[in-house]
Amino acid sequence: MNIRIENLTKAYGDFKAVDNMNLMVEDGQLVGLLGPSGCGKSTTLFMLAGLTEATTGRIFFGDKEVTRVAPEDRGIGLVFQNYALYPHMTVEDNIMFPLINRKVRKDAARQQAYEMAKLVQIDTLLKRKPSELSGGQQQRVAIARALVKKPKVLLLDEPLSNLDAKLRVETREEIRRIQQEVGITTIFVTHDQEEAMSISDQIAVMKSGVVQQFDVPQSMYLNPCNRFVATFLGTPEINIIDVEVLGGTIKCGDVVLRTGVDVKNGTYKAGIRPESFTHREDDHKYKVNSVRMIGRDLLLHLDMAGRDVRAITHSGQSITTGDTVEFSVRESSILLFGSDDKVIGKF
Repeated sequence: MNIRIENLTKAYGDFKAVDNMNLMVEDGQLVGLLGPSGCGKSTTLFMLAGLTEATTGRIFFGDKEVTRVAPEDRGIGLVFQNYALYPHMTVEDNIMFPLINRKVRKDAARQQAYEMAKLVQIDTLLKRKPSELSGGQQQRVAIARALVKKPKVLLLDEPLSNLDAKLRVETREEIRRIQQEVGITTIFVTHDQEEAMSISDQIAVMKSGVVQQFDVPQSMYLNPCNRFVATFLGTPEINIIDVEVLGGTIKCGDVVLRTGVDVKNGTYKAGIRPESFTHREDDHKYKVNSVRMIGRDLLLHLDMAGRDVRAITHSGQSITTGDTVEFSVRESSILLFGSDDKVIGKF
């Protein structure tokens, strides 16, 4: 089931929580709505679910417009941030609940609940209460309950925010496995860019109610459309520095970053990702202000003409604070932003 959003707006007085959104989600895709708190991503999800009424615009599930259709008639499965499990019910009863509400026979509902529990790998926990489960197990119960009624669309609101770091990684992979196995069109809301990039087919990055960019994760990371997207994606964060372009040369202070560029002379903001620095002899020398190991890599803070920039290099290198190192910036790795913060080129 594809999802089409046309000119969707949600206004509260003069404030627009979602502003003229247009989006096309293909059948079977998993799409992440990504952005900081207050950007409109949960409001969008609740409009898709029918829990929040759109001010203007239209929502289509397949060829059917559902903008004014009641939530229970949209064919959706919805998983809330807090799971919303019934504490007095067993896992089995929680999963069965939507079917019992639909007057499905109890034996048939129990069988379907077992099949769904097996899919999400909690079939051995059916007689437990939610209080006896871990956060990750409760999340799986919520997903099983959303899927048991065989919805055409699955909507997830910050599904992993209540889990610890290790469990978040495990559970997001499980969500992806389940989504692919069922083949259901899924939209999930998150503020965690690593989470979105790791499991999404496409990501919509939002800011102040407006979709900034909608693309596949790798393409968006490498080719952000503006400064906001560039800074929101990536850990450690991209370096944003002031540069000058003069006669086809990009310079930061006395450091020549690139020559032979076809850009109008002037001052610009430039973005360089930490992993874009590469060690080469006879290149510019940088003083190392600090060194921190982050797993297999070293995160260096370098002095670039009096500006602090982050660079990543392999932890096998022997570099300590106070050293002088030689680095250059890889080709096509310098993003230049215009006065409107849009990317004007990669150099």
